[in-house]
Amino acid sequence: MNNTPTDGIDGEDWGRLHVTRACCGVGVCRNFAPELLGEVAPAHWEAMDGDVKRRGPAVLEGTYEEGAFTGVLRQPRSRADFEAARTAVASCPVHALRLKPPAARPRAGELGAPFSTWPRRIEEDVWALGEPSRETVGATAYFIERPGGNVLVDLPKPSEAIFRFLEEHGGVRWLFLTHSDNTAHHAEFAARFPGCRRILGYADVSARGGAYTAVTTDVEIQLPDRPEPMTLEGAPLADAALAGAELAVLSQPGHTAGSMCLLYRGRFLFTGDHLAYSRRLGQIMAFRLQCWHDWERQTGSVRRLVALAEAGHLRFAWLLPSHGEWHRLDGDGSAAATADELRRTVAWMERQAPGRLPIARFIPWVQTRVQPRGRIARAVRAIGGEGPGSEAWVLPRALHPYLPDHRPEKVNPALMRASLAAASAIGAAASVVWLAARAVGAVVKRRA
Repeated sequence: MNNTPTDGIDGEDWGRLHVTRACCGVGVCRNFAPELLGEVAPAHWEAMDGDVKRRGPAVLEGTYEEGAFTGVLRQPRSRADFEAARTAVASCPVHALRLKPPAARPRAGELGAPFSTWPRRIEEDVWALGEPSRETVGATAYFIERPGGNVLVDLPKPSEAIFRFLEEHGGVRWLFLTHSDNTAHHAEFAARFPGCRRILGYADVSARGGAYTAVTTDVEIQLPDRPEPMTLEGAPLADAALAGAELAVLSQPGHTAGSMCLLYRGRFLFTGDHLAYSRRLGQIMAFRLQCWHDWERQTGSVRRLVALAEAGHLRFAWLLPSHGEWHRLDGDGSAAATADELRRTVAWMERQAPGRLPIARFIPWVQTRVQPRGRIARAVRAIGGEGPGSEAWVLPRALHPYLPDHRPEKVNPALMRASLAAASAIGAAASVVWLAARAVGAVVKRRA
């Protein structure tokens, strides 16, 4: 398929999508326009080509800036495509996705707001809620509508429209927070739905909050990390009871220390940032770059899931993450099919670099891409240079191959400059301390 302005039905112009290098791998935009947007393969996938069968679609050259994690599979060809593209653009928390309007623009008022057709039913009584919040870095939120009490999984952007939808569908009985990154707005939703009980992994409870986390000490149910499944209230479930449980919590530490997954009716697995689907790889994967806690522990958590599936207790057909792509898995959704999928995931995870990415190193990397004229970006480029890959030195060396713009030739000089700058700063600080000590000594001597 070519990438010319006539890439549409009968040559109609329905707009042009382009992804800038502000894109930092959130991946939610691809859920809102899956036929238009796909993954850019990072550098390390090329080295693994003999082990991983990449059977997903490839993005078009020239539709994304070097360094972006998302590219364009094809340009909009119809009004429906254009509307999906508008929604995808609005979903990006860092404004990395751009849409050039079609030559013949729809009349003012002819199109609604980008999320006017959301929430949308995924299947049965499970909904994707639509407009994400920048406070959760664009995390997707889901809603389970059920007679025994509705469940809100993570949080959308608060608005009267979303509150009205939830109220019209019976309110919220349980608010399941998959992990600490998705806790923004929890107090606002709890206040709007009195009696709602919030659920969060105990290890992710925070008394101070942070840039992308809220204070959560008042969360009603704080679940421990335990190998066996749990009820929403934290009571242990026998492994054999998992297959018949309507709702079950699975502790899955790794992305964060308190990450939790929620299984609904043995069909829908809500994974937070623990697992997502890669169409490019054609399998379930995890975000190695954005692993804040411990990759080996995260891999071990997925092994727990494999063991449950191999024993016939765990099955699901839908993988529903907060970041990355959701997906209905191929096959019959049986425990055997689930075990096959998860074994492939573990094998892939075992080939990745061990360790973690401290969030304190991830934030300046993101800010350099999102705010390239900011103070932090200028400081990072002063050491890393200009152009693609210039900010990679901020991240641990083992993670550089996970970047689409990996430039090994830039890393060593940048690290050398960073070391010299640090040594100079330490030397300057030592000089100041020495001079201050001399001055104090002189004053003491005169007074004596």
